[in-house]
Amino acid sequence: MLLSGKKALVTGARKGIGRGIAVRFAREGADVGIADIVDDEETRRTVELIEAEGRKSSLHIADVSKTSEISRLFDEFLAEHGRIDILVNNAIMPDQSAGFVEMSEAYWDRMIDLTLKGYFFMSQRAAKEMVKQGASGEKGGRIVSLSSVHGYRAWPDDTAYGICKAGLKRMVKSMSLDLAGHGITSNCIAPGYIDNRLPDDGALEAAPGTIDELPRLAGFVGSARGGVPSDIASMALVLCSELGDYVNGETIVVDGGLLAGGTPDSGADRHDE
Repeated sequence: MLLSGKKALVTGARKGIGRGIAVRFAREGADVGIADIVDDEETRRTVELIEAEGRKSSLHIADVSKTSEISRLFDEFLAEHGRIDILVNNAIMPDQSAGFVEMSEAYWDRMIDLTLKGYFFMSQRAAKEMVKQGASGEKGGRIVSLSSVHGYRAWPDDTAYGICKAGLKRMVKSMSLDLAGHGITSNCIAPGYIDNRLPDDGALEAAPGTIDELPRLAGFVGSARGGVPSDIASMALVLCSELGDYVNGETIVVDGGLLAGGTPDSGADRHDE
């Protein structure tokens, strides 16, 4: 197992990419705490899936746009798990689209607070704990943040979202320099179109390409299909295990070739973390 005995915290893990990463980590031997702002059946289903892999899980309801909530979240996680080895930042606003001219100050503030400020202070607190652990002999750690293809290329109505995702790419560059001496790596994953709709049979996700109702993907995605959460979870596993030990300060695009293709229509490239 690539993550045997590790303690991981994944935000935005109610469903989709966050759930996929949390369950994959558990399958590879990690105990996983999940954080989300919503407490419902889907959130608790993620906990059940982690525990079904034979690993310990904990649920933390928090708004990671607020530093007071981040502090409480980490206090709870550390009380449950004793230390933190891995942080995955994946929290996101459900509504990612807002036109430049019509965008309100409230929308802008919420997007920045959750998707940029929140990721920064979550990473800062995780790094502080990892540095302290290093002084006690548990050196090192992994921090991964979910960026997006929207951080590389603009689409209509994605101004605030794209700015945040581009900012994360720059953030991990500085983090990689400041934290390298402590054995802590910091990277981003930039997904393309990820299909998070759940199949009717109760499975964790559909088989790649089977649930997608968008045949036009073949025209601009090299892999000719939408991605699924496990496509992103696999990269997260690489970056958070010994396999990714020499990857630091980078943003890895996992988009099936979307950025290399043509121009999609109707925002088909949206991914829902």
